[in-house]
Amino acid sequence: MKIKQLLAAATLLVVTAPVLSLEHVILISVDGLRPDVINQLGKQQLPNFFRFREEGVWTDNARSDFDYTRTLPNHSSMMTARRVVGPDGHGQISNNMPTAEMTLHNNSEKPAYISSVFDSVHDHGLSTGLYVSKDKFVLFEQSYNKSNGAVDLIGADNGTDKIDQYVFLSSDRTANELIDRFVTDMTAEALAFSFVHIVDPDASGHGDKWTTTGYQDAIKRVDSYLQKIFTLVNQQPELKGNTAIVLVADHGGTGRAHSDEANPLNYTIPFYAWGPNAAAGADLYVLNDSVRQNPGASRVDYDASLQPIRNGDAANLALKLLNL
Repeated sequence: MKIKQLLAAATLLVVTAPVLSLEHVILISVDGLRPDVINQLGKQQLPNFFRFREEGVWTDNARSDFDYTRTLPNHSSMMTARRVVGPDGHGQISNNMPTAEMTLHNNSEKPAYISSVFDSVHDHGLSTGLYVSKDKFVLFEQSYNKSNGAVDLIGADNGTDKIDQYVFLSSDRTANELIDRFVTDMTAEALAFSFVHIVDPDASGHGDKWTTTGYQDAIKRVDSYLQKIFTLVNQQPELKGNTAIVLVADHGGTGRAHSDEANPLNYTIPFYAWGPNAAAGADLYVLNDSVRQNPGASRVDYDASLQPIRNGDAANLALKLLNL
């Protein structure tokens, strides 16, 4: 089944006046981010993570996909609002470097075009960007480039290339260079929707183990990246007061891995949203109690009538915030 229920902006970002349609959304995925380590480090060491909590809406008890706690499957969910497997799943089970001919549309036994947040934004005539710090994310560029993107059937024909700006940069298994490039590009020309992938915690977790000093240092670096993005939004006239930032993770981790999908340290993730008219400091589950249910420590499958907030909700939330 698809994730059918939207996290509506009217409840996610509570306002006292009619919800305004924003012109810019920045979706940030922090690879391998464990929310309990954010709490361990605290506000003094992570002021920008805590800015989401104090000025935005948030939960530290969101969920990855039920069946997979791996990078490409969960990022495919973030981009398509679909679970990984099942009749309406996106089917991206492999977490390996894709071959040159692989796309989200031909990766299963029942090939079909899998539309994404990039399709919806681009086909409405708005600009898109994908900034990544892992080379295997080329899967998404291959899926939505000029050769493999779908025909635009919404209004004017904006073409089949759904991702206007695709950038892969990684220096020493960090996203430092990538974030600087993103800020530079957004200062020159602000994209309507941008997806930014940050590798640092995952790279450190696989190398040093999750929760070690090296892993904590990686999260501190991420906080410095968030500072750059907050500064960009607050100082760029086109972005200030007109931009939402959504932050999620694909999975957590324990030891040097995260492939055990039944381990709560792997499937428990943060989901934060910040922007104009946000209900400052509010709990996402409280704001969305009619459509989402806090799972506590449980691993909830897709048969539950009320789902937990999942990272796959990020795609629909971004579209809702852009009034799409």
